Amino acid sequence: MNKAAFGIMALLALAAICLVPAGLDAAGEITHDGTNVYKVSTTEDFSIMYTYETGETGEITYSAKVVDKSGNTQSNAVSPSTGSLESGFGKTVTVSVPSKTGQYSLVVEYMLDDEKVSESEYVFKAVNPIVLTVNLKAEDASLNLEEFGVYFYVDGNRLDDSYKTITLSADGTGSVSYDWIADPEGSTHTFYVQAIGGSSMIKGLDEVHTFYTSDNDYTMVIALAFIILIALIIWAVVIYRRPIKNYGKPKARR
Repeated sequence: MNKAAFGIMALLALAAICLVPAGLDAAGEITHDGTNVYKVSTTEDFSIMYTYETGETGEITYSAKVVDKSGNTQSNAVSPSTGSLESGFGKTVTVSVPSKTGQYSLVVEYMLDDEKVSESEYVFKAVNPIVLTVNLKAEDASLNLEEFGVYFYVDGNRLDDSYKTITLSADGTGSVSYDWIADPEGSTHTFYVQAIGGSSMIKGLDEVHTFYTSDNDYTMVIALAFIILIALIIWAVVIYRRPIKNYGKPKARR
């Protein structure tokens, strides 16, 4: 029984060791308030932090960069991209979201006395905003309609950051737009605009609209079509410039 108990304890100890993450990755972290989907060509603030593991000492420094899905580093994408940290205290770095849509990662390496001890990664997406617009018209333009507030709803859910105030023009018309920063699943969605408290005197409110989104990237298709076009032009030039050989019946000798 003692041998069996010892064997069980050994297995449990081995399992516990296997569950501990390799290296010191848990010591470094990246945090951000909000979602991980951002509008292209904007900036976002992140907090990076490194905390000493038991027995660690030394000067903490970091190096930060933004890379695309292929691992290519984006130039001047993090500020400050290098610096020092205090154990357990966060430091703000500003990321310049690339102008090209796609998936990217903020990668931070942590060093103790110039020796790398940890690395953390934060994956985010750069997207073009989806512009939602509704035209409004008062049923009676003679009504004195003061400024009123509205919210946008997408797929039945209210977007809390979409609050807008509207004042219709003298002829009772107006419009309201909202830039939706999102990476929605599926391609078909609905939206509508609802006034706070409701309003039955304005056409356009509460009317459901359907819109479509797509993340198809046709860059490779366009490049391939261009290559094929160039190849066809070269082939046509070669055929045109090729000398014509006369394979007719030779003249009889005299």
